[in-house]
Amino acid sequence: MLNKMPMPTAADIARMTYKGAEQLRSEQRPGGDPSKLDFGTVPTCYNCDIPIMDRKCHTANWKTGRFGAQGHKFFCAKNKVHMEKVPQVQALLKQFPWGRIETDGTFAEPIVRAYYHVLGAEGFGYWSIPGGSNAHLKQPRSNTSDPSRALRVDDAKEFEHGYMLLSDKLLTDETGWKLEKRLIPRLVFELGTEPELASKVDIVDWDSWYKWRNIPRESPAALLLHYPLTVYQLLVNVLQVAGPKRNSSESRQALNVHYIGAEVELNMLPLFSELALLLPHTDIKMTFFGIAVHSIVSKAKKNSIVMKAKQNEPIYTYTSPASCGASTLSIFLHGDHENWDPRLPLLLNSKPDAIVGLNAGLTSYPEWQFVILSCHTDNTPFAVTEYAEQSAELQRDAIPQIIARALPRLHSAGMNGLELHNFTRPRKYPIAFNPFQRPGQRNLGSVHLPNVPNGFTMRVVGNDEQEIIHPVSAGIPVPASDLSELLQKTEQFSLNGLD
Repeated sequence: MLNKMPMPTAADIARMTYKGAEQLRSEQRPGGDPSKLDFGTVPTCYNCDIPIMDRKCHTANWKTGRFGAQGHKFFCAKNKVHMEKVPQVQALLKQFPWGRIETDGTFAEPIVRAYYHVLGAEGFGYWSIPGGSNAHLKQPRSNTSDPSRALRVDDAKEFEHGYMLLSDKLLTDETGWKLEKRLIPRLVFELGTEPELASKVDIVDWDSWYKWRNIPRESPAALLLHYPLTVYQLLVNVLQVAGPKRNSSESRQALNVHYIGAEVELNMLPLFSELALLLPHTDIKMTFFGIAVHSIVSKAKKNSIVMKAKQNEPIYTYTSPASCGASTLSIFLHGDHENWDPRLPLLLNSKPDAIVGLNAGLTSYPEWQFVILSCHTDNTPFAVTEYAEQSAELQRDAIPQIIARALPRLHSAGMNGLELHNFTRPRKYPIAFNPFQRPGQRNLGSVHLPNVPNGFTMRVVGNDEQEIIHPVSAGIPVPASDLSELLQKTEQFSLNGLD
């Protein structure tokens, strides 16, 4: 019997990645040939996850996909359209000198992090991530036979997203980025180095952002800043609840944002200060929710940064320079409960102007159903991103089914009038390519469709009346009943920690 080779640990993978980065550095010297290196992934079968291309699997997957899902026959025509966006994904990556496209079309982001010596877990500032490459500690409910994913989750058990919040000191530009000074998009400016007032320029993609921030494309900043800049994209261009030209020193805007499902973002919270630079004359309150948020707040100790969350105080604040509009950002962590709930705005006495979720997986995590139902009922603007266009389309098609399943119980529990009209009226769920996506195709061996962190935006609920298509009925605008009371009347909506 052959002995099985032991699975490499996260530390083994990190060492191999750093070795690959050194090989790349060597080949980039005069006389070298970087093109001879290949950091692509091992091709794996989409149907069974093992590293072979089995014709039997191709045949089986034609009609029925993994875990009983629709087969390739159902998706074939749409996938052909999705593949047309491959050039867009690759063009976005090619604008950076570190933007290598491997032979399989993927982008080996861990190699770039290792190249800049910022691949690792604790002690790597804003770049800290479990296992060196995996953002999620908790996987969706759907099963997977991919051993590498299971391995990375096991290795990450001791890692705590937001661990630096347990200390008493915030990261600085230098200790957070851990890059050369010239590569850092600073938040603390020397006199005369702050960016131009954002209302005077058009910041619409990575090209315009790098120019506005006056940092070279050599900087790998986009590998982290796709989180706050995607939030900017959702607020400004998808939900249209804010804008760089919207306010003035005489007329400021208060913007309350709920950010749901935060994990790796807890390691880089100061980077969301970019929103204060991008949105002049705006006072932004951001409240983060999620299992990782609840976990880190529960570990708060005296004098730690995160203890402020238990005192209902912002754990981080920032004010942009006066020349940039003197905008403010206040970040709160809601650690009392693991999940966002329709009752929370009432409990917090703070109804959000917008709700966002990045790389959401609306149908992979059942907790999203309550957000979907609540926002449809009271028209709270809500937008998400998904890795793949195909995924976003599946989420979009599932939303009417989620509403239809909930409707009988909510109707019998007392929903009527305006709420019922809002809840049942047909809506559009527009999906779009995100110009602030993380550069580069994810290194997945079984996926060739464009699949990128924060790759595609989807508006779930907007406050623009133009979205309405033939309302079910005009409805009578009677005083709306409290959705939270309706949810409490049905066992279907009993949520963790709130009943």
